[in-house]
Amino acid sequence: MKKILILFLIGISINVYSSDDILMSEVMPKFKDSLYLDVDTNKTMVVTVGERGQIAISQDYGATWDQAKNVPTRVTLTAVSIVGNNIWVVGHDTIILHSNDGGKNWSIQFEDKERQMPLLDVLFVNESDGYAVGAYGTYLTTHNGGKSWNDALIIEDQDFHLNKIIKVDEYKMFVVAEAGNAYRSLDAGVTWENIELPYSGSMFGVSYYRDEIVAYGLRGNVLVSANFGETFTQLKSPIQDSLFGSGLTGSGKLLIVGANGAVLRYKNNTLSKIDIPSSDGDYTQIVSIKDNKLVLVGENGISTINK
Repeated sequence: MKKILILFLIGISINVYSSDDILMSEVMPKFKDSLYLDVDTNKTMVVTVGERGQIAISQDYGATWDQAKNVPTRVTLTAVSIVGNNIWVVGHDTIILHSNDGGKNWSIQFEDKERQMPLLDVLFVNESDGYAVGAYGTYLTTHNGGKSWNDALIIEDQDFHLNKIIKVDEYKMFVVAEAGNAYRSLDAGVTWENIELPYSGSMFGVSYYRDEIVAYGLRGNVLVSANFGETFTQLKSPIQDSLFGSGLTGSGKLLIVGANGAVLRYKNNTLSKIDIPSSDGDYTQIVSIKDNKLVLVGENGISTINK
């Protein structure tokens, strides 16, 4: 779990990188067994990203996987967002990668190695409007598909690590961060308000589920708000393993995954443990694909199960 935690913790429009410094990700024979930190799907294609610039793609609902070639980096990649055939990936060195052909070819849209810090999440709500968040309050936005990025802090003079960003509706957005902090926006990410959570540790992820904000993080802590962050309820958790990712099943259940193979189900302010056959180390993210099939990624690679 220590390795996973380190990877999670750690306004001018500008693109910063030099083609002379690019090292391409190496194609590895056992790429499926590598560490992966995030996974996303457009309901047909599934994409997961992880260490050494590795990107794995399935075009058949997780039955088979191929490692993406022509990926212009070897840094750890932390998050992925898909809209149609467009894929955006972020990671260490403040890097943002883009593919407009389903992962066949890749380009660097943004990079700043001198910062020595990671971006930790990326969200595109359509092919134009995108958001990336990361260490030390970093908040990047684009409204032209990443051709240019506005580079700022989420709030001036605040440098908490930003771990996850979600969109609730046309205008509302929510970010969870470290040290008991979160942020909400009522104007589609133009301005943000800082919220102090009832738990003072880090929240690594957040989902919007049936009109509720469900945030989760260190030591199995889960917080729920039914009023967009005005108040939170801290749930009784059956585990003390840190929680890193979440996803809806095909039948509409919210599952939360984390360290030591932890899988929890959330429903009506209650958490319950779910047994997954042959749990594979620390899970970092989960996504539902065709026919109630689940793809879990994490410390020991990619797992596909029926649930």
